[in-house]
Amino acid sequence: MKAIIPVAGIGSRLQPYSNHIQKCLLPVAGKPILEHILEPLHEIGITEVTLITGHFSDQVEKFTKQYPHFNYNLIKQEKRLGLGHAIFMACRQIDEPLLVILGDSIFQLDYKSFISTDHSKIGVQEVNDPQRFGIVETQNDVIIKLVEKPDNPPTNLAIAGIYYFQSENNLYNNLEYLISNNIKTKGEYQLTDGMQKMLDNGEIFKTFKIDNWLDCGLKETLLTTNKYLLNNENYISSDAHVESSNLKSCTIGNGCSIENSNLDNVIMLDGSSAKDTSLKDEILDFNQII
Repeated sequence: MKAIIPVAGIGSRLQPYSNHIQKCLLPVAGKPILEHILEPLHEIGITEVTLITGHFSDQVEKFTKQYPHFNYNLIKQEKRLGLGHAIFMACRQIDEPLLVILGDSIFQLDYKSFISTDHSKIGVQEVNDPQRFGIVETQNDVIIKLVEKPDNPPTNLAIAGIYYFQSENNLYNNLEYLISNNIKTKGEYQLTDGMQKMLDNGEIFKTFKIDNWLDCGLKETLLTTNKYLLNNENYISSDAHVESSNLKSCTIGNGCSIENSNLDNVIMLDGSSAKDTSLKDEILDFNQII
């Protein structure tokens, strides 16, 4: 089975940190976000991964050489025309199962159960702000309707960003229909609309409740994820310098320096330093001095 992971975005919600690094490579709990995403795929036997790149594509390519557990296929999305367009670029006309995972979240779930099925599945979770997400309507656990970021959401059951398709070819055909007929929502070709077209054509989608949906798309959520994964421990790079300091739930990058400081849930990007300070729930940018 193949996995498709789109990692083309500029990460505007993570600026200024994403001005120098592809957002999927930002560190959380001592590893790039993308590495956290890939680890469970290796464990369930996926060998082929297609990464849809764009912003800082060279950094993603370098990462694949440092993490050589898969056969990678890198496809560059020159124009950002929406998630549906990105996934379409990576699809093949073959009747085989396909896993799609978005590149800005870490999912904790039973992956073997998620892909052991005779129907397509969408990972879901209840949210407090459903207007921000693709939303599903269900009868029992069978999906009857999908809508992208509705103004008046019919439910609060959000599409989390992990999908299992029984047929890659079926997904390809329905996304091609959107693009060929220029069907857009909010100015973009949406994966949600492609899946709704699949529903209209008789595809069965069922929901799969995600155990933990660890968002990494905002500064606040990246820090929340860092704290959760570290669980009061620290990741400190072997060449970082720490002296007379107290650290809790911190990710400390290469070449960082910490002296006489108290840090709680702080991510220090490479080359940054903290001296005579107290910080909580903060990210220090590359080479930033506090």
